[in-house]
Amino acid sequence: MFLGKTIGQIRRSKGINQAVLAGGIMSRSNLSRFEGGHYYPGYDKLILLLDKLEMSLEELLFLHQDNAPQVKRTLHLSLTEAGNRYDFDRLRAVSRECRSMYESTQTEAYYHLYLLGQGVLIQHQQADEIRTLPEIAAYIKPYLLGVDRWYLYEFKLLNNFLFTLSSSDAVFFGLRGAKEFDRYQSFPESRTVQQHLLQNLSILCLKERNYEQSLLFLEQALPLADKTHLLYDKIITLIYYELALLCLKRKDSTAEMKVYLNILRQLEFEDSYEAMLKVCRWHLGEGLGMTDEQ
Repeated sequence: MFLGKTIGQIRRSKGINQAVLAGGIMSRSNLSRFEGGHYYPGYDKLILLLDKLEMSLEELLFLHQDNAPQVKRTLHLSLTEAGNRYDFDRLRAVSRECRSMYESTQTEAYYHLYLLGQGVLIQHQQADEIRTLPEIAAYIKPYLLGVDRWYLYEFKLLNNFLFTLSSSDAVFFGLRGAKEFDRYQSFPESRTVQQHLLQNLSILCLKERNYEQSLLFLEQALPLADKTHLLYDKIITLIYYELALLCLKRKDSTAEMKVYLNILRQLEFEDSYEAMLKVCRWHLGEGLGMTDEQ
């Protein structure tokens, strides 16, 4: 779908006629051709049209993507839903559909989705066409190494496939990704992606009892949690941050951790509370000093 069609939908919804929107930018006939998919204006003219519509380019692309067919996004959501519901037959079918899409289009993102589905099946002892996680990692690692500059897709890809990598490989790619983040500091959409990736890397390091590296990732994740304004993400990150400090003996008191754990309960994230309490006890033992009733 051409951007012009989305521009036309926005224009009509705002009650603006073509002559008014085109005025001072292009002829009305060229705007009509743009909205019909027969003409594409220069970037400068597109920005002027958006300015008249009181809309950013980011918002236009967001709306455009919602209007356009999003096969990859639909398949990704289907994989996620099937995995969350432990519907392994559905997961297997969608994964194979992704492979078929790759074979017909040669679009590598479809193959990545295929691998993701296969990886989730392996995690649940339901291996299908690929039998082991290292086989998946052997494909993902060269891809990430072969990209000169990372974009949002590479950040998301690493986050999706962390579970297939060894801890040393995950840290290596995580540090590479963290360096690439600098170019995206002013791009709002990247903050949630970065925050989740850094948090997941810190969790992986915690499981390996690599508390120093975990703390480094958490120190980068915390400012991003502030910027995303997602309370849940910030609380979870703060709990992991406090846990890393306690494990490194840089803090003696568990008081702040208990506060954050209790906030989860107050917000009725009971499953998350129980899961985080279990993680904290695994690292601190009885040193947490917190009963199930607290």
